[in-house]
Amino acid sequence: MSCPTMVAISAGNMKLGKKIPNVSLIPGGDCGDVPCTGDGCYALKAWRQYKETRAAWKRNSQLARRQSDAYFNQVRGFLERKRPEWFRWHVAGDILNQGYLENMKQLAREFPETKFLCFTKRHELRFGKVPGNLAIVLSFWPGWGNLSRARKKGLPVAWMQDGTETRAPKNALQCPGSCEQCAACWNLKRIGLDVVFNKH
Repeated sequence: MSCPTMVAISAGNMKLGKKIPNVSLIPGGDCGDVPCTGDGCYALKAWRQYKETRAAWKRNSQLARRQSDAYFNQVRGFLERKRPEWFRWHVAGDILNQGYLENMKQLAREFPETKFLCFTKRHELRFGKVPGNLAIVLSFWPGWGNLSRARKKGLPVAWMQDGTETRAPKNALQCPGSCEQCAACWNLKRIGLDVVFNKH
């Protein structure tokens, strides 16, 4: 009898800090047709460098795709046990589909004391009725992304800046590099600002 597949939830990382658990999928493979695949993907470094990380993200992806209920029930179990103040969706990978997003919304409703954050390249999804404790931020790259359509969704934008992006608002926040010390991205919609990440 084989052991059930377990969701791998990281306790944190260097940028997020040690108090922000997160779950990831496959970088590139679970992101769709976006400009940051290949060598432009920051998560590929960990994917290539760490065998255990690669295996964990693959397991998460397979479980989320094949047994969605089991995947989200295990995330739910983690949230029930740990009751984290913060939670980050997808350091690598992205929202797989509308059903996946609806499950994210449901977990946010069940755990109102936890603040959830997700950057997404899936601009085509329906983001209505997102709970206030689930921050959704649309990711943009130079020359990629329909800004007028995104603004109609009423969501903040995360801009990747490589020196060529001209659409980012002048008052957009500059990421200081430490989520644990800043946490502004969890509140961008409330404060009405975008965020800029300089390419690294």
